[in-house]
Amino acid sequence: MEIGNKLRSRRTELGLSRIELAEQIHVTASSIANYENGISYPKPDTLIALILALKIDANYLYQDYLTNNKINEYFGHELSPDEQEALFKYRRLSESGKQNVRQTIDEEYSKSTSKDWVEFPCAFPGMRRINSGFLFPEEHKRIRFRKKYSLPGMEYCLQIQIDRYEPVFKKYDIVALNHKPAKHNEIGLFRLNNVYYLRIMHNANDIRRLRSLNANDTDVDIRPEDNFECLGTILGRIYGTYELISCKEDKEKEL
Repeated sequence: MEIGNKLRSRRTELGLSRIELAEQIHVTASSIANYENGISYPKPDTLIALILALKIDANYLYQDYLTNNKINEYFGHELSPDEQEALFKYRRLSESGKQNVRQTIDEEYSKSTSKDWVEFPCAFPGMRRINSGFLFPEEHKRIRFRKKYSLPGMEYCLQIQIDRYEPVFKKYDIVALNHKPAKHNEIGLFRLNNVYYLRIMHNANDIRRLRSLNANDTDVDIRPEDNFECLGTILGRIYGTYELISCKEDKEKEL
């Protein structure tokens, strides 16, 4: 008997509708129908959930598959001793524990199959100062996103925390920077007397000025006696989905 027929037979035996079974394992009723009709096969974590919900032994589903190598075709190999032990432990978890395991599996599987992800340091402005200036907290993070969204020459990122840079940047935008000093009319990250600014570098007629990105803030002149440094040029926005990783968490994992 094929796996679909076995699933249907056991579901019927337990008096479960497709909707009821689907709700138990967090899939749609149409997915259950596809499994039973042989249109598609459940993913490994869904298959485990089916085994538990239907209260059957794995061999009940696998025995026919093992004879015609379908399990090898689907998984690429038979279950190793470690995989069997993981399945054994999974079956003895609470429902919330099983859900956490499935979520972790999905996250790790997504990472392992997405080889085009990149990571960069990411800074977050902290306490605000006058004219949209800000300080930086001691703790920074790393940002992880798909390589196709990275910009040539970028070396680190900054997340916008206020709406004072519109229409150029919006609140919570992620911007990419390099460590090169911003030139005339380029947007950069600057440190002026220990306060940080995100502004346009204006350098003409021996006058250096940090021009605001909006009309609400006044421009800031750079005097010869000021402690001034450009920390990098903004290359543009980062698009797509991203993941923020705490550097503190990474250090704890290393320990």
